[in-house]
Parts: sequence; C-alpha cells; structure tokens
Amino acid sequence: MKLFERLNVPCLGLALVLLCAALVAGCVSLFPDASDKSVPPLIPEKTFPIVTLQTTYPIATRQTTQNQIPLTLASQAAFNSPNVIHIANPDIDITFSCPRDWMIGETDVRVVRDYGRNVLNIATLYSPEITSDRISAAGSNPDKQRYTSFAIDVDPDTTTDFERYFNLATLAVERQYDNVEITKRDVLLKISVTDTFPGYKSYELDFDAKDLRGKYIFTNVDGTVYIFAYRNPSPYSKEVEDIYKSIVITKIG
Repeated sequence: MKLFERLNVPCLGLALVLLCAALVAGCVSLFPDASDKSVPPLIPEKTFPIVTLQTTYPIATRQTTQNQIPLTLASQAAFNSPNVIHIANPDIDITFSCPRDWMIGETDVRVVRDYGRNVLNIATLYSPEITSDRISAAGSNPDKQRYTSFAIDVDPDTTTDFERYFNLATLAVERQYDNVEITKRDVLLKISVTDTFPGYKSYELDFDAKDLRGKYIFTNVDGTVYIFAYRNPSPYSKEVEDIYKSIVITKIG
C-alpha cells in the first residue's frame, strides 16, 4: 500500500499515453494501409521487359498505355531489311523479325485472354492499315479489323501437361464465342528452330468467330507456355508466317 501511494499519478498517466501511442505505431507498421504511397508495391516476376529495336529505321511507337516502353537503337541495318525485335526477360530472350512498318504497342500488361488464361502480355505489334487490295486477296474473312495484330503473352503458371493445357485453351475459345469455327487444331509446330536446336514443341489453333479471326500458337518452353497470338492474320498471311518462323527463344542461365 505504501508503494502505491508513492507513485506519481500524473507520471503514470503520461506513461500509459506513451504506451498506447507505441502500440498504435506498431500496428501501422505491421499492417500498412494500401493507400500509403510509401509502401512499395509487390512486383510479379517476368515483368518490365526490355525492348530494343535493331534497325536504323525504328518502328513508330503507338502511345496506347502508360506502360509504353520506348524503343532504343541497337544496331544498323539495311533500309529494306526487316526489323529485329529483341525482348529480354529475367529468364529468356526472344528475338524475331518483322516488317519495319509495323508498330509496337502496349507491353507488361496482365490480361485475361479468350483462351481462358490470365497472362502477362510482353509485347504487341500492329501492321499498317489493311489496304483494299489485301482485303480482296485474303478472300472471305469475318474479321473487319483494319490491321493485323500480333501479341506475345507468357503464362506465369508452370504446366506439366502441355496437351491438356492446349485442349483446355481450345475449349475456352469455343465457349467464348457463338458459332465459332475451329479451322485448324492440334497442328504441331516447332518454334525457335536454329542450326543447333530442333525447336520447342508448339500447337497452332486457328478459328473464325463473328467479326473475328485468330491464329494462336502455344509454345512450351520447359513448362512455361508462351502464346503468340495473331488477330486477323489473313491479309498479312505471308508476313505472319515469316514472323513466327523467325522467332528464336534463348534461355538465360
């Protein structure tokens, strides 16, 4: 009792206030508010690709998103040669050739595609506007889009059954659209064929739907699936074939 009487009541109150303040501060640091700009965001793997263009005549940049990555000059090339696009990711490099009048658009965007996967888009290219001559040469085509687009996606989820992955992607496309017609399925390709490498196993899926024509190539790189997806490929069918045949995938490390 004597010890309690000797305690300074104002000092005790001040100590309790300081203790509460310390507890509140501890809660804030352990559970930061999502709106707090000082907290660094979580950055998923395989983001922020480095895109360089190997030509003296850079593709015009289409300003489509805030994630637009400026193209940089890497080396010289002849005036009539195709552009060589180089995409560097943390674990692979992708290079391919494309006509020098195609434009590169949005990159590093997470999207849910019509083949049923939530993927990371690492590059998208666009052809020039399709001329009437190309439309006539392409023949019957439900897709009235005025350009051909080429998207490169990577699925962040590893797969152990590539055939099942492709079958599920095909089913997802069939469910996405009414009256869809699969024009090619289970077409086995080899992507990234070089003089010293036979290429990665790939499946091609071609389909027509209302107002849409697609050519999707699914490539299995040791369990990581890369999707090379063309929209409205027919007017630029020769260029489309040249692009995917020029793709070279090089693993890092």
